[in-house]
Amino acid sequence: MTNDERPLPNVEHVERQYRQARPLVRALSFLGGAVGRQARDLENQFKAVERMKAERAEFARRFAPLGWTVFDRFSVDVMHDVVSGPDDDEAERLLTDYHLHPDQLTFLGYRFHVSQFEPWHKIYERAVERAAAQDFISTVPLVLIIIDGICTTKSGKHPFSGGADAPVFDSDTSGPGGLAEGLAVLGKTKRSLDTTPIVAPYRHGIVHGLNPSFGTAIVAAKAFNLLQAIVDYFDRREDEAARIARAVEEQRTPSWSELSATSARTRDMTRRIDAWRKRPEIIDGEIASSDAPGALDAGSPEAAAADYLAAIAGRNFGRLAAMTIDYTLRPVNQRAGMHRTELGKVTVTRWRIIGIRDETPAISVVTVQLEGTREESPWKGEQTMRLIYSDDKFDAMVRGADGGRWAVMPNFILALWATIMRTAG
Repeated sequence: MTNDERPLPNVEHVERQYRQARPLVRALSFLGGAVGRQARDLENQFKAVERMKAERAEFARRFAPLGWTVFDRFSVDVMHDVVSGPDDDEAERLLTDYHLHPDQLTFLGYRFHVSQFEPWHKIYERAVERAAAQDFISTVPLVLIIIDGICTTKSGKHPFSGGADAPVFDSDTSGPGGLAEGLAVLGKTKRSLDTTPIVAPYRHGIVHGLNPSFGTAIVAAKAFNLLQAIVDYFDRREDEAARIARAVEEQRTPSWSELSATSARTRDMTRRIDAWRKRPEIIDGEIASSDAPGALDAGSPEAAAADYLAAIAGRNFGRLAAMTIDYTLRPVNQRAGMHRTELGKVTVTRWRIIGIRDETPAISVVTVQLEGTREESPWKGEQTMRLIYSDDKFDAMVRGADGGRWAVMPNFILALWATIMRTAG
């Protein structure tokens, strides 16, 4: 790959590699033992990726013209359910329920705790509050205000005037049915009064009072859908340069020495996979706690989980960032600042590790109980922590391999917020 050549999006790169190896993988799938099982799993994973791409294309074809927008964090399960049926009206009801569901709005709300989107946090909270009360006449303009504010601030242009048209590398918001198409539908200009109920948040008609009959659930859902896309778009645009640089490095043709080293690592990985055995699962145990950390085996996932929980309790955001998976490889100090903003006035005062389950040679799941406060209100709850044994780029390795360490999936922090919101006094 030359310096001037743009890399492929990650999914396309993986697909190209797999298609080249597919004949061998299919041949290996007929073998017995671990090798055959792994080959069959790999083939099934590739088929799942192909299916998800086809469903996303079908979603774009059927629902983008109706004002629904594809974004990076769109649930693949919801998309599957939506495109599986032939009835567009029923599909739109499913999409409306999905985008107005309290859990979905809560998870989107976490994005407004980070510095990039924090200025619109209070407006977003009010929009969600009004949506919960089914006051969609108030909800829709508030969401449109946020969309305008984010896009104008981040791009210098209005969202319906080219502020979010530029493609972003490796982002579904730039693909078929993405943000540009959504904005084209929702940016239609209205020149005269029309009191007929509308089914999409046409900004011009709403803001200028020419489409006054907009206070319905489906219009609010499409507004939140567009907000999801705007947030994903500018989130991915912010670290685009770093992701492109990483993709260029990963997709360049390796040297013979690198190929030789890779072959040696592959042999070592195969040996470790064949030798690996799951440990007995522990449920409702007393593995470690903030009061009694215990003598955990160094290098074990539960030891890493205890270290991670201690970092949260001690508000050691640098340590927290270093141990949290970030595939975009942003600088640790930048991620530490993001965690500091995300956790804000949240404290963890006590923690316990009560369960451990080994899933694969690279993944273990730890069950934890947590207690703390948020702005002096107590909260407590139980959740799981998924840890992956990986290298310094967070690529999975077989546990115990040289150069690896345990890191925590970033959704643990999102789940922590869900625990707090669910149990806060």
